[in-house]
Amino acid sequence: MNLSGNLSRESIIRFLEGRGSDSELFEAARGTLLKSAGSGVFLRGIIELSNSCRKNCFYCGLRRDNKTFSRYTIPFDEVICVFESGYAKGLRSFLLQSGELLVDEHIDHVERLLRWISTNLEGVSMVLSMGELPIGILERLKKAGAHRYLLRIEASTQELYEMFHPGDGLHEYDDRLRSLQTIRASGWQTGTGVLIGLPGQTAENLADDLLFMKEMDIDMCGMGPYLEHEQTPLWNRRSELGQWEEREILTLRMISLLRILLPTINIAATTALQTLDPEGLEKGLMAGANVVMPNLTPIKYRKDYNLYQGKVHVEDTLDEVLKILENRCGEIGRDVKLGSPGDPLHFTNRMKEQAGGWTE
Repeated sequence: MNLSGNLSRESIIRFLEGRGSDSELFEAARGTLLKSAGSGVFLRGIIELSNSCRKNCFYCGLRRDNKTFSRYTIPFDEVICVFESGYAKGLRSFLLQSGELLVDEHIDHVERLLRWISTNLEGVSMVLSMGELPIGILERLKKAGAHRYLLRIEASTQELYEMFHPGDGLHEYDDRLRSLQTIRASGWQTGTGVLIGLPGQTAENLADDLLFMKEMDIDMCGMGPYLEHEQTPLWNRRSELGQWEEREILTLRMISLLRILLPTINIAATTALQTLDPEGLEKGLMAGANVVMPNLTPIKYRKDYNLYQGKVHVEDTLDEVLKILENRCGEIGRDVKLGSPGDPLHFTNRMKEQAGGWTE
């Protein structure tokens, strides 16, 4: 199948609704990936630094009003041990993920960790996912050594976004959009993503999400299926949700279509996809993903970073996890690229273009 990055909205909707051939779509996405970005699978070690959050999103288990679990922040020395262990095993990209907090103590903690990484571990690309941050804080963290920022738009259709966020002044769609635009304009490798399979979400909404990411010209994407959590308001709408199989196939179609639209970006096969299906990792990679994110959070904290019901909590050692990943990727003809930060080719090309040194 000859599919290009100029897919029309109507064609995208047709695939999302299952009116095209999934096998041909996935094959086209794999071909695009191999031609444009190569067969490598890059690893990004996740450290769930803190589960405290000032936000109250209707879909998220970490929402401020959920009082059913313990809040934590991993101390500096424990995070350093995780960095050192991962680095020794060949990881060169780490993601510090937390709820959204603007308190000085939290920002200082992250800045100190970034400065330690910059000083002690050569060749590491740090990713942050900490919600909407003011430009001054973003500049501080970038100067301290962060390279990439992931801020999910969650839903690019404003009406849909507002359905799943309280109107309390902390969850404004325009603020989210401006924050994402600021991140990209200030030189970060920029990532975003959406929830797939939300109540009331249509194929048209998802098509617009894909076109939004193309127009935003992002460098990386982490998107996955919406999975419900009983301690959230959206739990009451679970009867409107598609079966897990439906959300899985929608997610795989989204990965493939985004790969075709933006051939050289990094796309993750997310933990949520692997929660839906024990073979979600392989299926995501076969649909066009090229990033896998092993969880490096110390075991004692993982149960309290509970974004959704049924989240996978792997308790294998890092050695065991890496061996499993290498074997599973190898079985589908893909190579895990240890020792590489996996910078998206899209970002490299974008920087060349901005510097006036890129020609088609």
